[in-house]
Amino acid sequence: MKIFSAITPTEAHIVCELLKSQYIDCEVRGEGIFGLQGEIPFGESSEPYIWLFDQRDSEKASEIIKEFQSEQRKQDWQCDECGERNEGQFGACWQCGNVAP
Repeated sequence: MKIFSAITPTEAHIVCELLKSQYIDCEVRGEGIFGLQGEIPFGESSEPYIWLFDQRDSEKASEIIKEFQSEQRKQDWQCDECGERNEGQFGACWQCGNVAP
C-alpha cells in the first residue's frame, strides 16, 4: 500500500530508510517518473512514494512519517558561535560544527 508521497527521490529514500530502521518492510517506487516532471504534469502522480508491504505496519509507519515531517518544519536558527544561518532540520552548524541551541 502507498503510505507516503515525497517531494523528491532523496526525501523518499530518507523516509524509507527511517521506516526500515524500525523493521518496517517498504520500498521507494515511482522515482523514475520524477525525472519526467515537466513532460508529464507535476503532482502526486509524478512524485516518488513509499510502498508499504505489510498493511499491519501502517499505523507505526504513519507515526514515524509524522515525526519526520514535524522535524522538517523546524525554524531556521543562527549559530551562537559564528553567526551562520542554518536550516531548522540541522542539529549542528554547517560552518563551524557548533551544536544547535
